Amino acid sequence: MKLLKRKILFTLASEVDFFSPRVDFDYYPYLFLYWRLKSFKKSSIRDACLQLVKSGEVDKITRNQKVYFRLTSQGRSRLLSFFPISTGQKKVWDRVWRFVIFPKPPISPLPPFDLRRLRQTLRRLGFKKLSRGVYLTPLPISGKLNELLLEKKFPAKITVIESRKLLLSDDKQLAKQTWPLEKMQKEYQNLITKQKSLLKRLKSQKGLNQQTKEQFSLILDNFFSLLEKDPGLPRKLLFDDWAAFQCQETLLKLTQMIKSN
Repeated sequence: MKLLKRKILFTLASEVDFFSPRVDFDYYPYLFLYWRLKSFKKSSIRDACLQLVKSGEVDKITRNQKVYFRLTSQGRSRLLSFFPISTGQKKVWDRVWRFVIFPKPPISPLPPFDLRRLRQTLRRLGFKKLSRGVYLTPLPISGKLNELLLEKKFPAKITVIESRKLLLSDDKQLAKQTWPLEKMQKEYQNLITKQKSLLKRLKSQKGLNQQTKEQFSLILDNFFSLLEKDPGLPRKLLFDDWAAFQCQETLLKLTQMIKSN
C-alpha cells in the first residue's frame, strides 16, 4: 500500500512540473488513475485514495455524482520527500560535502536495530555509503541531519564532518566514482527514446487506444522509478548534458498530448 500511495501522489502531479513551487494541481477522476496504474487493482486504488484524503495529502470533491481527487500542498511536500532530486537540483550548491562517521561493529555500542535505523535515515537523506560506517552526501541537509540524530537519540558516537576541500580529487570526479551516474544517464536516455516514439505515434493517430495507454503507463512508471533512484546531486556534479532534465520535459509534452487526445 505504501508504494501505491506514493504512485498515486506522483500520478496526480504528473501533468505539471511538480518540482516548481508555483504550480496548481487539477482534479482527476478514478478513471485517470485506473489506466495509469494498471498494475494495481481498482479496489486498492480506491482504498489508497481515501486514506490519502484522510491524511490530508489529497483533496476530494464530488461533481455530478463523480468523485475527483487533487494533490494538496501537503501531498506535494510528501511527494518531494521521495525524490532527493528535489533537494539537490533546485538550489545552488554550497560546495559542501557532508560526511557521517560512526563506529562499526563489533566496536560500535549501537544495537542492531538502531544501526539499521541509522542507515535507513542516512539513505533517506541522500547519503551514499563509502565504506562500513562512512557515509557521504553533497546535499544541503545539515539541519535535517542534526534534528533527526537528536530526535532519535542514537547512543553511539556519531561524527558529522562538513568540508569544502578535497585532496587528490575534484568534485565531479568524486561524484562519478561514488554514484552510478553513467548508468543513470543511459537509463534516462533510453526512456527519452521511448517517450519520443510514443509522441510520434500519438501525432499520427487519432485518439488513444489500449496499446498507447499501456505504453504511457509503463513510461510513467519508469520515470517514477528513475526519480526514486536518482541521487539528486547538485547540477555542478552532473554531466553537462544530464538527461533527466530532458526526460522530464519530454514527459510533460507527452502528458499534454495524452490530454488533448
